Amino acid sequence: MLSKNRKIFSLSYTLRRYYVDEFYSRNINLFEQGSIILDIGGKKKNKRGYFNIENYPVSVKYANLDITTEPDFLCDVTNVPAPKSTFDGVVCSEVLEHVPDPKKVLEEAFRVLRPGGVLLVCVPFLFRVHPDPYDFGRYTGQYWQTVLEDIGFKNTKIECQGLFFSVASDMLTGFAYQMEKEGNISGLKRWFIRKLAVFGKRKAFELDRKQHFKNHPFFNSYTAGYGIIAFKPT
Repeated sequence: MLSKNRKIFSLSYTLRRYYVDEFYSRNINLFEQGSIILDIGGKKKNKRGYFNIENYPVSVKYANLDITTEPDFLCDVTNVPAPKSTFDGVVCSEVLEHVPDPKKVLEEAFRVLRPGGVLLVCVPFLFRVHPDPYDFGRYTGQYWQTVLEDIGFKNTKIECQGLFFSVASDMLTGFAYQMEKEGNISGLKRWFIRKLAVFGKRKAFELDRKQHFKNHPFFNSYTAGYGIIAFKPT
């Protein structure tokens, strides 16, 4: 997918965003055709990345505090004005780091899910602080596993989204993007840093998939974030 997606070579598009897009593109088929989905913190317009849930045969409702995103539920995402067991699926993408108590959001997701419903979550880990309007925390996979089990979710699967090299690549990409944005570099230096960032993305994507690094206790102790799948028991 990397070689087919030219957008990834933009300095404004991180490997972190790539892994988020890839996660949802790969797992959208967990929702049956016609499913009613709640997107917690999602936007109807001005979506980030290339994945767009609106392109799939599901019905999506959005919950968001920001009125400019035109949500179906203008609300705090810990208190969605929908009855218990309303939705077949819940999506929560790059939101939980922005709330002071992510467990409360997941408890609300559990409440509105129908028995057998699917939860899809993406959260960053080793990624820069990015307030929207706040940025409260980063949590390990072990934390998410424990919290989801405490709430009552079953068959939870948590996958690392990029390892050491992806984290390093995103730092380099962010640096190159910031330098261009500030106009501190020009000419040959600008060209070189951009080329280095693009090469870093390609190489990181390749190296993080090698079995040696996936099994190595140092390299696999780093990750850009997590993709999470969990089910509400029937």
